[in-house]
Amino acid sequence: MACDGSARRGKKRKVMGGWIALAGGLALLWATAYVILPWGSKLPYIQPIMQAIEASEIDAAAYWYTQSEETARAQMFVHHAIRKRE
Repeated sequence: MACDGSARRGKKRKVMGGWIALAGGLALLWATAYVILPWGSKLPYIQPIMQAIEASEIDAAAYWYTQSEETARAQMFVHHAIRKRE
């Protein structure tokens, strides 16, 4: 009987550890999206690129789809906008 109780406690700890790991992963994802990336866009090397993308109204999300035709067009627009600012 004593072994059965300790096995249950061990299983509960394992389940609780899984929930804690999930919560930690979600917190890390949130921090990356809402804290780290916005701060990173203000870095000296990144800020001019971000401003050029926003000013030219370029669909920067097309970069996520590397095999699409939109990526080539977006890259062309970004390079042109950056050269125009220099």
